[in-house]
Amino acid sequence: MLIRQLVPSDALSFQALRLSGLKETPTSFASSYEEEVHRSSDDIERQLTKQDDRGVFGAFHDTQLIGIAGLGRENHTKLRHKAFVWGVYVAPEQRGRGVSRVLVSEAIRFAQSVPGITQVNITANACNDVAIRLYSSLGFKQFGLESGSMIVEGKRYDEVHMSLHFEPR
Repeated sequence: MLIRQLVPSDALSFQALRLSGLKETPTSFASSYEEEVHRSSDDIERQLTKQDDRGVFGAFHDTQLIGIAGLGRENHTKLRHKAFVWGVYVAPEQRGRGVSRVLVSEAIRFAQSVPGITQVNITANACNDVAIRLYSSLGFKQFGLESGSMIVEGKRYDEVHMSLHFEPR
């Protein structure tokens, strides 16, 4: 398995896997399939353009993209010590092989390499015990539960908020 930061030329593979995730597990993402299906390739390429303090990481089996995880950084000056992991998804046939662990670990490692970042936040649907256990095993601690965080097909879902703190670089 190869893990690397995605680049603009990965846009089609990224979008296809992302849309699969949004369709398959809509309660795992704040965004929806309907919101993202019509994103332009230019927009996705911009999102995958390398930046010093954010990025999208991909796991590859041979040349096929099988998993993704994004890392963003807060934009406000007072919040720039924080980053957040978003969009963690692994193709169903690749689950149970540690792909999510490697992807989230890579996002953490990247965040730790960025001067000024001392905290990484992540959220998970409160029903997603597998994700919560994974994030806990990587050192994230729960700091909140947002009741009714999202509504999908008329049903409310709670979200667990977790944080990982580390010393500045």
